[in-house]
Amino acid sequence: QGVRIPALGSFDVITKRIQVGKEMVTIQRPVFRLARNFAVVHNLMDDKSYLPGNKELEPLKYTKVAKAVFMSWQKTENCIQGTTSLLSHCLEKGENVALVLKDVG
Repeated sequence: QGVRIPALGSFDVITKRIQVGKEMVTIQRPVFRLARNFAVVHNLMDDKSYLPGNKELEPLKYTKVAKAVFMSWQKTENCIQGTTSLLSHCLEKGENVALVLKDVG
């Protein structure tokens, strides 16, 4: 099941079958798709080709994340929104940024 982080984008796993020698192998790869509004505001390219169809994605469950990091859901939500805001601010200033997400995929 994919997950959507409001104002940032969505994460999902795509299953693909590829030919390896004489055998068909199924691989899964994680993908991130930037939120359309975020991409438009910052003139970023949006690759519509890698998420199949109009798949419904579940919104991020802040309570689940909060439990995993031993914080309140409010603080967790504020941190995620703050990170998105900081990323947006850096892009507005034309800074080169990388968003590294540990253990995704």
